[in-house]
Amino acid sequence: MLARCVLLLILGVASARLAETAMAADARFETAPCPRLSVKALSGARCGYLVVPENRGRLDKTIRLLVAVIPALSARPAPDPVVYLAGGPGGIAVGEADLVVAAGINRDRDLVIMNQRGTFLSEPALTCQSIDDFNRELLALRFYSETTKRAHLAATEACHRKLATSGAELRAYNSSESAADFADLRVVLGYAEWNVLGVSYGTDLAQVLMRDRPEGIRSVVLDSVVPVTMTIAEYWPNTRAGFHNLFRACAAESACDAAYPRLEETFTALVNNVESAPLMVTVRDPATQKVMRVTIDGGALVDWLRNQSYSTPALRDVPALIAGLSAGRAEAIAAIATDRAGRAPPSNTADPSAGYGLGFGVVCREQYPFATRDDLAAAGRRAFPRYPTSLRDEAVGSWAYVDEDCRDIRKVPAAPDGDHRPVASGIPTLLVSGSFDAITSLDGAKTAATRLSNATIVDIPGIGHFVAPYSLCAQEVIASFLASPATPNTSCVRTLSPPSFALTAPP
Repeated sequence: MLARCVLLLILGVASARLAETAMAADARFETAPCPRLSVKALSGARCGYLVVPENRGRLDKTIRLLVAVIPALSARPAPDPVVYLAGGPGGIAVGEADLVVAAGINRDRDLVIMNQRGTFLSEPALTCQSIDDFNRELLALRFYSETTKRAHLAATEACHRKLATSGAELRAYNSSESAADFADLRVVLGYAEWNVLGVSYGTDLAQVLMRDRPEGIRSVVLDSVVPVTMTIAEYWPNTRAGFHNLFRACAAESACDAAYPRLEETFTALVNNVESAPLMVTVRDPATQKVMRVTIDGGALVDWLRNQSYSTPALRDVPALIAGLSAGRAEAIAAIATDRAGRAPPSNTADPSAGYGLGFGVVCREQYPFATRDDLAAAGRRAFPRYPTSLRDEAVGSWAYVDEDCRDIRKVPAAPDGDHRPVASGIPTLLVSGSFDAITSLDGAKTAATRLSNATIVDIPGIGHFVAPYSLCAQEVIASFLASPATPNTSCVRTLSPPSFALTAPP
């Protein structure tokens, strides 16, 4: 009887392996040199390309996705690696390798990083110089205006024309196909199982992978969570939550509150004032050192504060810069303008660029169709009732005119309704949020966890977007979770408080 049970177990494992191999039959891995980028983690990596069908419903055309495998620091690594799913959608995964390594993710396991379909260095790379150029031109324009909208939509239209005539099947660039890419990658690299780490949009993609292709997933870490139920309208309350938590933290810190009392009221007044009378600032472009003009109006100011979420160390300077702007100090005004200039895409076409083909494919298929224009405006009014209507009637920040982008230009079919429901899974999942994150929120993590029966949520105070590189506690929790997904040690979270704010603005 025992021998028969063992035989059945062996046959079961063999059948599962055969099924996996069949699913990846049209995929293969081709070794290649690692790209020459300013990314230290790639120096010891082995690289290549995953070759998969562009459309798994047709199998008549393949695409190539850049892959880097960064070895574990441990001399005796665990056999199950961590695979990293980058954000965006359309972000450059290998460009973030140093951040992921800094978070200690490859301490005991190899780290697998793949540039998603349509992104820089994968083939085809669905990038668009027209949108990069507009995003630099936007620095000198009103953030929200009819003139800006026309210029934005012209850039989107030019991008769409370019991509539509490139030969790429644009409808194949979405989360479902991308999840299948990662499932195939695990099989062709020969891993029996692995752990999934998603950040920002990568958390959305990770949930799709859990839903559609759960085979071989040992555990999942979702850092800065975007639930699959996300709509464009919901970025407004996320922004509100990040702003409110930061202002509340300043008020709770005696030194910050004494130096910058009623900071939230000050910022709201500034948004209204500069929306009525924008500041025109001349600064040096950090990328080219050329003199350039930057407009600071209400929309730009909200976008500036929201963007601080992407660089946690900069968040401690926010109260001093807001106070400096309110007092009309030239150095604070210049610092805000220079920060905005430094975040614009580079003007050199050889430099990395976002994969807009994937970005629009995901957003217009999976987030835009599930909220109306009225939902979008209502969300803005609820989140910031005292902000000017010129801001609140559109989407927030980089999503500003995505309603028109999707409705009038991209026009991709909506994802099935079932894809827009919380993912149900028993895979051990750790969901990590930063309290100062104005891009994603703790509420999003809670929504994503609704039907995850083995979920642990941690909220790290004082951290912005992409928590792990900036929080030693988050790193400890993630390491504990990877070592033992059923029993992660989260005790350090209870000892945390936001770091103190700077009492003077940076020079």
